[in-house]
Parts: sequence; structure tokens; C-alpha cells
Amino acid sequence: MPRLDSYALISMISAAIYLLLLAGILLVARGRIAGFVSARWRRRRLDTSRRRAAEPNILFLHLSGLLSATMKKPLSPTGFLTLIIAMYFIVFTASATNLPPSVSCAVAAAFSALPYLFLRVRLERIRTRGSYEGESLVSALLTQYWIAGGNIFAAIENTLETTGGIPVTRRLLSTLLIELRSTGSLERIQKAADAFAYGIGTNWGRMFAYNIRIAAVSGCDVSLAIEDILSQLREARALAEERKRINGESVRLVVFLIPLSYIGSFFVAVALLGMSPARFLRNQFATAEGFGFFVAAVFLFFMNLVLIEVVTNRKLDF
Repeated sequence: MPRLDSYALISMISAAIYLLLLAGILLVARGRIAGFVSARWRRRRLDTSRRRAAEPNILFLHLSGLLSATMKKPLSPTGFLTLIIAMYFIVFTASATNLPPSVSCAVAAAFSALPYLFLRVRLERIRTRGSYEGESLVSALLTQYWIAGGNIFAAIENTLETTGGIPVTRRLLSTLLIELRSTGSLERIQKAADAFAYGIGTNWGRMFAYNIRIAAVSGCDVSLAIEDILSQLREARALAEERKRINGESVRLVVFLIPLSYIGSFFVAVALLGMSPARFLRNQFATAEGFGFFVAAVFLFFMNLVLIEVVTNRKLDF
């Protein structure tokens, strides 16, 4: 028993000595330790800030792609949002004289959404035209790819020089070639290929851009994959021509019948009902009911255009 007590006492003394030694080391090196911890903390905060700055904002990324695909000299996403906000306040101020505040907010929101809807319609039209250029583009590039001996850069350049009648895909392909030749970064090449695929918005566009990227990065022979895309495009064209013939009537009804109906109502009111043009315009725009119906008609007209663009003018795809 005494031996056990002596052993416990020695252990306690040893532990106390070690603790005092550790405390002394920490006391002497406290400046360096604090500096090391502070540096690590600052570095972690800097890395976090860089990661947050590098992460793209989804809204700005979407608007950037939309504006660059639909405008020759695109606005910045910030400028476009500023335009929408200014339009909202202008329409709200104009409609607040005739409508309640809640209705004015809805009217302003509807009208300020029109620029975005217009760009979406324009994007779909560009994509539709570009999709129908696919067969010519893929065929021309495949031919030039064989002639160039599998050199995708020379194939794209020769395609741009010798091929006409494909303005949409030609512009996208030219931008893609510039990016491919100006950088060796895999990330930038990926973004350039994604921009090409976004401008067309089809499965064949994504597959085509993917094959170009693979050929540019690794030099692999992608002729068989491009041949497969071409054969599927030829099959899709036959189906698209039949669908377009069937759905052409609905486009003419919306585009021509609705505006002509409104103009016809004006002439009926003036010629048959004896209403003066000034009174017609006053009832239409200076009263809450007339202005509300006009806003609803214009907004629904544009919504119909968007829906028809989506439903009837489908892109050539497989």
C-alpha cells in the first residue's frame, strides 16, 4: 500500500511538472502562436471570399447568356435590370392616376416583364432558325474535318470561309473558334462550348459542341459522332416539316386576327355607333375599366405569342 501511494504521488508530481513546462512554452511562444492562428483565420476568410466571388450569380448568369445570344451589342445584366426597374416605376406612375395602387403594381409588373418576354421570344426565334441550320452546318464541318485530316481548328475555319446561308450558327461558331484559339484553359473552353450550345438550345447543339470540345482538347477523332448527329438531323427535318404545315394556321390567327379585331372595334365604334375618336380614346385610356382591359389585352397578346412560339415553332431536334 505505501508503494502505491508513492507511485501515485510521483505520477502527480510528474504531471504537474509537465503541465508547468507546457505552460511555460505556451507563455514564451504565445506571440508566435497567436500570429499563426490569426494568419490561418485570415487565410480561411480570404479563401471563403474568393470562393463566393467565383461562384456565379444564377440570375446574372442567365441574363448574361440571354442578352449575348439575342443582341448584337448586348447590355450588361445590371443595365438590363436597371431598365426593367425604371420601366416599372414609369408604368406605375402612369397607371396610378386611373387605377388603385394594388392594380397599378400588377400592371407595372406585367409591363416591366415585357422586355424579358420579348428577349425570350427573340431567343426562341434565333434558336429555331439556328436549329434548322444544323444539317448544313454539321455536313459542312464534317466535310472540312475530313479534308483537314482531323484538325478541328482548320475544319471550323474552313467551314466559316466556305459556307453561307447559316447566319445564326455561323456567328456562334465564329465566337467559339475565337475562344478556342485564344485560350488553353479547359474551363474557358468548356464555357465557350456551353455558350455555343446555349445559343442553339437543342440536343444536337449540345452534342455537337461536346464533340468540338473533345476534338479541340484531346485531338480525338470525332467524325463518327458527327456523322451520327447528321443522320439524326436528316430524320428530324422530315418530321419538322410535317409539324410546321399542320400548325401554321394558329400562328396566323394570333398574329393577325387579334390586332385586326382591335382596329375593327375602333372603326365599328366610330362608324356605326357614332362615337367620336376622342371619346373612344378617352374611354380606353382615361378610365380605369378601359385602361385595365387594354392592359390585359396587350399582356395576353404577348403571352399568346410566347406560347405559340413554344408550342408551334419547335426547334429542329431529336
